[in-house]
This record gives sequence, C-alpha cells and structure tokens, in this order.
Amino acid sequence: MEGYCQQLKLNIDDTPVQYFLCECSKSKSRETKECLLSIFRNKNCSCRKAFDRKLLSPEYLNLENGFVKENATFIISDDLYVMPNVFGASLLLLQKLEVDTLDAIEEKTVDINKKEVVDLLKLSLLSKAPLSDFVLKIQSIDNFNIRSNLDFLIGELPSDEGRKMSVKVTLRKSNEQILFVEAEDDFVDFVFSFLTFPLGGVLHMLQGFTSLRCIDNLYKSMTELSSERYLFSTRIKDKLSKPQCFPQFELNDQILPIGSSSLPNYFFVTYINDIAYSTDLTKEMLDCKYNPKMEHIFPDYVPYKFVDLKSSTEKSTFAKGPLIYMVTDDLCVTPMSSISTMSYLRRAKVPLSDLEERVIKIGVKEGLSILKASLISTSALQYGLKQFIRTIKVEK
Repeated sequence: MEGYCQQLKLNIDDTPVQYFLCECSKSKSRETKECLLSIFRNKNCSCRKAFDRKLLSPEYLNLENGFVKENATFIISDDLYVMPNVFGASLLLLQKLEVDTLDAIEEKTVDINKKEVVDLLKLSLLSKAPLSDFVLKIQSIDNFNIRSNLDFLIGELPSDEGRKMSVKVTLRKSNEQILFVEAEDDFVDFVFSFLTFPLGGVLHMLQGFTSLRCIDNLYKSMTELSSERYLFSTRIKDKLSKPQCFPQFELNDQILPIGSSSLPNYFFVTYINDIAYSTDLTKEMLDCKYNPKMEHIFPDYVPYKFVDLKSSTEKSTFAKGPLIYMVTDDLCVTPMSSISTMSYLRRAKVPLSDLEERVIKIGVKEGLSILKASLISTSALQYGLKQFIRTIKVEK
C-alpha cells in the first residue's frame, strides 16, 4: 500500500519503507551473482558488507497516483460517505439533509495542507460531522462515553477455535467494574499489537462496525464503489478493504484474524550514474521475454532477492518474559509488583474487602471485543470483557 500512498498529493506518512543494498551490489549484478537487498540498514550481507546503500525508485516506475481514477469525481457527505458525483446521489443527499431550496446552499472553496489532513483525520475519529467541524470550525466533537450503552456489540464473529490466553482479572465485587488484569507477556504482546494494525485492517476484522461512525461510513462506501468505474483496479480495492500488518510487525501467535503483507520475491534493479533504481515486478512481468515498459527505460535490469526478514521462530514480540504485567482498564501496561498494585488501588479508592479475582481466557471473540472498546472508550477492558465476565459468573 505504501507505493500507492507515496504518490498522493498530500501524503502524511513521512516514514516510508526503505530498501538497502550492500556496498558490492553493483559488482555482483555485473557478475550475475546472487544479489540481495534488505529493509534493515547496516544489516550484514552474506558477503559481510553492510546494507548501507539506499535504493531509489524513479517516479516513472511508481504505481498509480493514489487509488481512484483521475477522471472520476465524487461527493463526500459530512459523515464521510463517498458517492459517485451523479445527480441521483446529490438529490438523495439533499433530501436526507432536508434541503428544500437550492438558495440555502452556499459554495466554499477550501485549501488543505498536510497539517489540515491530520486535523481532518483526528476529527473523523471523534466527530459525527468532521467536514463541518473542519471547514466551519464548529467543534461539535462527540464525547465517546459509552457507559450508557448497554448493547456493546461486535457483530458476527468467526469461530473462536484456536489459542487462548489466560489472564487474572481483578474487579470490584460490588459493581463488577474491572480494575486491571494480571497477565504474562503474551497478553501484553497482544495489546501492543494494536499499535501495528492499519485502520482498514481493524475495520475488516470488525466487519465494518467499529462504532466510529464516520470511519465506518468511509469503509462501507469504499467497498460499494465499482472498481471498474471508479478505482484503478480490483487489486487496489482488496488492499484498501483488507490491509495487513507489515511483515516486520507480524506477532508471534496472533489470535486476531489479521495477516501480514508479503514483500515481493524480487526487485529489479539497475544503475544510472552510479545510483541504484528499482521497481518490483509481478511474476507475469518476470516471465515475459519482452517488457516494453522496462525495455524502454532500463535495458539492463537485474533481479535482487530480499534477505529473509526473520525465520518462523523470530516473529515479533514486544514484551520481555517471563514477567507478570499489570494492564489497567485504560490499557496502561506496567510490570506487576505489590507496591505498584497497592498504589493503584489507593488512587482508585477501592477497599480491599471489595476486591475479587477471576480467571478468564482471551480468544478471538474477547480479543476483538477489547480492540473495539479501545477505539471508543477509555475503559477498554471493562467494555471489552464485561459480557464475558458475566458469563463466567453465571456458569459458577
């Protein structure tokens, strides 16, 4: 996905993945020996030289400029629902907004820079009307307090078969309010992995229901757009609707249904004025004896293979073990100790006689519930595990 994002007029991601070759890569390519590249700078190559030579990608070999076709135009509602720019869509939107006369409509042109894109992103997470808040500075940001929401739903879920983690939950007996969980490093890895998920991947796991209304609208409207008429390809639509984690962040024994993206098997590299340039090609392009695109630009390109990022036993872990951690209701993670626990209970003003411990297993359902609650509440454990805590009590 980064290849597409780098071509956006306003790209807020200033940290794209970079690729590096070793010092002797040019001589290797001339001798048609094994040529390697890595995403880790200064990692040693098989020839004992460091991967310290940056690989560049020329503009004319990049992917399409963004995601939608250049001649396509759209209407975006205040709650970020994207529609084709046709009269029927305009009429339905005006009727929905109860606009009876066109005299009530005022046009305004707004210039948007990179900082304002970030502001709009923030508003889309907090407001039901982010465009109004952004353009008119209304500041009608919602208060995401879901304590009154008794039906905290996460939709239909896949089978809960598979690995589960055990955590010890400490809660108030009087109101069953979760205070914190006592867990090992596997649960902490699970919580930290939330930071590596692309937002579209979260939406895909939650089937488009994150309770972030505008983000849900944006996701749903994108999936409804015709890839033939409005998007560059079905492949782009699939990538937008089901983005995956970067391979470097693939968690060992991840229980949630999100995979990691795969890097291409080969990059094709050539040298112009002693500078390395690349493009990644599909297998079909690799098998073609004649490729007009490459032949015209680089008549002498050489395939480079990625160094394995990690073996199957080197998948990501974030927390050191074996240690016991305390994870509070708002997902603050600290090493477990008697002093820190007593200090936390003192600040929460919880009498010791009102404490109760229960053991709960965290699988797919519980994990997705915690993930959703973390998006819309400061009580991720309380609302993520509430229904499962009650189930345990009923069973007892």
